[in-house]
Amino acid sequence: MKITTKYVIPYAYFIFALLIGLIETPERAIAQQPLFELPVQLIGFPVIVLAVRMSTFVKRLAYSLNPQTYVARNRRSPDAATSSFSTQAIDATLAEKRIIAEMGPKACVMEEPCRLHATNQRKYREQPDWTDILRNYKSQSTGTKQWYLLSVFLGDVIRDVQLCKQLAKRLPCGRPDVTLLRGETFNRY
Repeated sequence: MKITTKYVIPYAYFIFALLIGLIETPERAIAQQPLFELPVQLIGFPVIVLAVRMSTFVKRLAYSLNPQTYVARNRRSPDAATSSFSTQAIDATLAEKRIIAEMGPKACVMEEPCRLHATNQRKYREQPDWTDILRNYKSQSTGTKQWYLLSVFLGDVIRDVQLCKQLAKRLPCGRPDVTLLRGETFNRY
């Protein structure tokens, strides 16, 4: 096989140019300089600020969309049974007006069950003693059963002994008639 010169000469030039390119020193190479230089802080700092603001927004959005957010704080906390409504000032006059408005003019509050359930210390979400409540409910006379349950409810939920005593004085179960705010009198029984 005969090697022709028409193939050897172009390959020789190619190999020569390749070797010259490899031997060429870096000083001779000139890097292209950008028109202007941006510091890293100019880009990095706004990106960090934007990331923090976005994460804060997502956290607040998740908090506002959570249905537990809108439950009263004292019902969310595990020590809700120990914290009571007695820390807030409850107006006995306003409570009396609301009870009469909701339950009618014959409404009354029994001091004993209200006071007993107000002082009963239960843990969070622990059920009251239903057997005791229902036993006492059955022993009440027919006209006072609902007022017994109202008294138990007030004592168990409000947990304020002073309010129980004030409401029992303002709405006793033994009085024959109730005088409403407008001066009208209703016979209780």
